[in-house]
Amino acid sequence: MQEKDVEYKDKNGKTRVRKGSSPIREGVVNIKPDTKMEDLLNYVNRVHEKWGIRAIQIHMHRDEGHYENPKDKSTWKSNLHAHIIWDWIDHQTGKSFKLKAEDMSQIQDMVAETLEMERGKRKEETGAKHLERNDFILANQRKQSAELDNEIAEKRDRLDAENGNAIKSGVANLFGKGKYAEMEKENKRLKEELPKQKAALQQKYQQTLEAERVQQSQQLTEKDKKIEELQTLLKSEVLRHQQDNQEKDRIINQQKRIITDYRERLGHYLSTLSELLRGAVKAVIDYVQSGYRNFTYRQEGDIKRYMNGQPDKEEAAGTVYNASLPFLKADECERVKGQLSDIAQDMKEEQQQSRSRGLHL
Repeated sequence: MQEKDVEYKDKNGKTRVRKGSSPIREGVVNIKPDTKMEDLLNYVNRVHEKWGIRAIQIHMHRDEGHYENPKDKSTWKSNLHAHIIWDWIDHQTGKSFKLKAEDMSQIQDMVAETLEMERGKRKEETGAKHLERNDFILANQRKQSAELDNEIAEKRDRLDAENGNAIKSGVANLFGKGKYAEMEKENKRLKEELPKQKAALQQKYQQTLEAERVQQSQQLTEKDKKIEELQTLLKSEVLRHQQDNQEKDRIINQQKRIITDYRERLGHYLSTLSELLRGAVKAVIDYVQSGYRNFTYRQEGDIKRYMNGQPDKEEAAGTVYNASLPFLKADECERVKGQLSDIAQDMKEEQQQSRSRGLHL
């Protein structure tokens, strides 16, 4: 994002300016003693409806101002205003809003209309340029100092006008001399007061700058604190994930050891069985591990090869079941037992049908 304006040359060699982007802007509007937050919300909503710019923060300042005479508390002049933070990005295009001078003038008209304030003079009428907040304070203080200088000059001119003829002619009477002395005394007082007021204005300016610096320092401290909290949270999450991974690795290694031990015991156990019975037990193990509802054709064939050599099919089915028990879970036993019983029953029926066909022949 380019923050400042950038000059560049187009294909014709002409110098042009690419405007900088301002994602967030701050505006300051004057308010009245009875201005409410609802009035400001009405204003920012109207701005949003017309230009699409959305306000994200509003702060009213009612405790700022200055004393025209620092020694006289009754000369306090309040500076009632509100700070408005604007989201200056068009979220449909991803670009910042570009308002013309006419748009900015309409925004000021809208402030005066919505808040029922007197519209300030337009820049076209005054020729004044926009000043940043600190520059504005300094310019205002310089203006007040210049006004004091002008007041002294006016009184001096008036004194010369009223007493000049009498002094020049040498016929100044006592009244004239007394008035001249009084004005000189007032002039001297203003001269003595001017440095004090300038010093007071300078002190207020320094205090304003210091307050701004303290506020910015506090904001940076809060941001640093937030960053530290996020870093602590991130470290905690990383540590938790590491512990979870370690626990998963431990469980996987444990399962691997169990499987290895299971295979060793399976191999040792099956080695003690006959070849046909060993094949039948392997078929049962494959059946429960595959999760199929019924024995596959191959699994059923391995079981029948063993049972064909046994005269009592029910007893043979019981032998296969008992030999498979070490490898079955509790919820698998009944299912295997039922499947083996069905195979034994089918084989008995096949034997009876074969005998019936033999007797018929």
